[in-house]
Amino acid sequence: MIKLVKPSLEHKDKYIEMIKEWQSFGGPYVPCIIDYDCSRSIEELDYNAVLEVVDNYNKGNVFDYDIDYFESSDFYFIFDEDELIGMGEIRHNLKPLGIQTIGHIACGIRPSKRQKGYALKAIECMIDKLKEDNIKEVVICHYSENMITPKIIQKLNFQFRDSVISKVSKKEIKCYTKKLK
Repeated sequence: MIKLVKPSLEHKDKYIEMIKEWQSFGGPYVPCIIDYDCSRSIEELDYNAVLEVVDNYNKGNVFDYDIDYFESSDFYFIFDEDELIGMGEIRHNLKPLGIQTIGHIACGIRPSKRQKGYALKAIECMIDKLKEDNIKEVVICHYSENMITPKIIQKLNFQFRDSVISKVSKKEIKCYTKKLK
């Protein structure tokens, strides 16, 4: 059974194991914490800094490069029973640039657990969290070369909204929305 769990000290060893796997496999690394930690050696990984970022983002103390996209976010470890299979991010109070380029949800499943339906289940759980926050419409965005997200959003009945070329990455970004009840 999939569950979303706030990162805490007790998860340190499982997180480091997941990062090692991701580093040996290669990208893409999602969400941003995974990307940051995969760009450093395991010896340099500071799990306390990970927890600090999680706490800061939850309180709205986001890094400068995220200020134009959203006000705060919650990071979650994605577990299947006791096994850490990935990480997700739910962004709150999207700003216009966030609506156009990154959306509410980021989900990354570790390489050994892909193609087993975990991303779909994790995103369903994240949508449930957004419902709890009284979000009326969910936005999900992805780079056009991403082949997994379109399959998931189709299964979840999202509607295509538009596409833009990212000024940062120069890649095409496709955005989808879904009204929540």
